[in-house]
Amino acid sequence: MPLQILDGPTIAARESLSDGIDCSAGDIVRITVPQEFTPANLTFQVSTDGNFYNDMFTSDGKEVTIVAKPDTGIIIHEPWARSINFLKFRSGSRDHPVPQREDCKFAIAVETAAALSRS
Repeated sequence: MPLQILDGPTIAARESLSDGIDCSAGDIVRITVPQEFTPANLTFQVSTDGNFYNDMFTSDGKEVTIVAKPDTGIIIHEPWARSINFLKFRSGSRDHPVPQREDCKFAIAVETAAALSRS
């Protein structure tokens, strides 16, 4: 399974929302959490064009949330991971954001479209 590793996004120190990152090359299969991460759940904002972002919710009205711990890799199997062009990470939820103590640069592994077409 060929993977492309995306460098970022980054949540800046004293912030809870990252910059945006283009994930349109494939399906998200792993998120790498940096050791500097202040422990919190991760929630997300998504965008079609990289300009306007919306909080990501499931069809039954639940905020898409994953448990994140510092210095870990998180395997992603959920259907929402196939629906993303541009993505921002939020530490905490939209109602209860968790500011980071330090800059936190994540990495995202995507299974590329070329690999998916061979499956």
